[in-house]
Amino acid sequence: MYRILLIIGLLIVLYFMLRQAFRRFMNRNLDDRGVSVDQDQMVQDPVCHAFVPRRIAFSENIGGQMYCFCSRQCAAAFQKQQSG
Repeated sequence: MYRILLIIGLLIVLYFMLRQAFRRFMNRNLDDRGVSVDQDQMVQDPVCHAFVPRRIAFSENIGGQMYCFCSRQCAAAFQKQQSG
């Protein structure tokens, strides 16, 4: 009787572990083109040329293209440069 309960418990744990692994695989981060994006990848700000990790960068879609900035001030300065 204990063996059956132990086997059922182990199967339940295995099910939840596989489900979590499958969800992580399916929810990987993708950019607009469907390419996987590493959130710790360093991106360069086009205004001040500082490098920041993608996960904390301020992303703006300007003119149909995605740009990453180190701050909101750099994003605003870039938008001013593009419009005027």
